[in-house]
Amino acid sequence: MKIEKLSIVKKAMAGLVIGAMSITGVMAEEITFDRVELIIPYGPGGGSSLHGRLYSRFLKQTLPGNPDIIMRNVPGAGSVVGVNEFHNTARPDGKTISSIASGTFLSYIVDSPEVRYPLTDFRAFLGSPFGVMVYARPDQAGGLTDDPIENVRKLAASRPVYGGQNAISSDMPALVALHLLGIQPVTLFGVSNGKARAAFERGELNLNYDNMASYKSGVKPLINDGVAVPLFTFGFVAEDGTINRDPMTPEIPTFFEVYEGIHGEPISGIEEDVWRSMMAIRVMSSKAFVLPVGTSDEIYEIYSKAAAEAIEMMKDDPQAQSVLGPYPQLSGVAAHRNMIDAASFSDIQKQWLRDWAREVHQVEF
Repeated sequence: MKIEKLSIVKKAMAGLVIGAMSITGVMAEEITFDRVELIIPYGPGGGSSLHGRLYSRFLKQTLPGNPDIIMRNVPGAGSVVGVNEFHNTARPDGKTISSIASGTFLSYIVDSPEVRYPLTDFRAFLGSPFGVMVYARPDQAGGLTDDPIENVRKLAASRPVYGGQNAISSDMPALVALHLLGIQPVTLFGVSNGKARAAFERGELNLNYDNMASYKSGVKPLINDGVAVPLFTFGFVAEDGTINRDPMTPEIPTFFEVYEGIHGEPISGIEEDVWRSMMAIRVMSSKAFVLPVGTSDEIYEIYSKAAAEAIEMMKDDPQAQSVLGPYPQLSGVAAHRNMIDAASFSDIQKQWLRDWAREVHQVEF
């Protein structure tokens, strides 16, 4: 019953956005901007900054008035500090927008006491999916091969060392995946994703994951040099809901494939529900731009149209394609619906995650 109610809410909210997108008129045509602030709720130099800088260059060309877009990094608590500030201070006049990412969703879902933002009341006008890959050092568990399923079995029989922020941060989807495959790593928390990859390269960690935004520059060289062996990707959700291989690395099996190879049957039940929700957050809603609560339909329409035009322009830009990869970019209704899907967890799913966090990582939420 709870899941049905969530579905109704999603459809209702999607319908509201569709209604907003159909609005046209003199007021929308008269709105222009001379300066827009983009809050990036993470430190400079990371994937969200790279993504924000790229889109700023194109939105400057497509927003009315060709405004200067000033990017401001407000890091802290896995995006919570910056998104809280955005919610508390941004006026619904189109002059302040914010980036959100996986950590924004996960902190909201686990009811972090620091969260002060009503995530599903924001108005998402742009979304960028990014895949995820999990990989290990080849010298682990007696030596890894080119067989991902056999490698997972070996790692499940050992205790590889994994480093990340914490069990209920943006690391949660990767840790849930490892748990479902039977891998119980030694976890070293308090380590950022960038520092974790550096520690992996030095051999201090031997199990890691990365967003595919870092694949070409950070992960592929490790694979080519024999420092890393791919285990699986999270995959990519097709429009009909099926899980396909990640378009960045179609030669690497998905978590679903490896799970079935390990257990002899497809994932199902509450575990499948939880995992699909993890994918909605970590892959399909990896990065997004939102307008604050109370933004008018007219301003939302302007930003949605500008995002669609920016996406079209990016198709002919090699630098943009290098950053965004082969993933379809979303604007307007599609971006907003993606955000709502990712933020909607049933009580049953939340309880499964609470039990997992407490029993496996001794964390309560």
